Amino acid sequence: MFVVCFPGAKVRVQCRTRTTGAETCNFDGVTDKTGTYKILVADEHEHEICESVLVESPDSRCNKIVAGRERAQVFLTRNNGIVSDTRYANALGFEKDTPLAFCAQLMKQYEEYED
Repeated sequence: MFVVCFPGAKVRVQCRTRTTGAETCNFDGVTDKTGTYKILVADEHEHEICESVLVESPDSRCNKIVAGRERAQVFLTRNNGIVSDTRYANALGFEKDTPLAFCAQLMKQYEEYED
């Protein structure tokens, strides 16, 4: 997988209850030129499931949300032993509609052959 960072992707932090799964709050953000985002989340969310979620790509040629890379859980509580208020989510990603020119050659290098 190749990573290309681009600005303007819309990202959301969504929280929902653990018991019913009902959505409790959303906090929206946008990626900067490095492909990272900072979203200020209000309040304590110890008893909720919160995730960073891809919303929309700014690039129409790279806007297919990759299954398994569309959301990442984040723990938004101070009651977990982490001193900092900063939390990091796993990488999220979109897929290009056409492969890069060198992908076929690279994939061929990684093919597994049965003996």
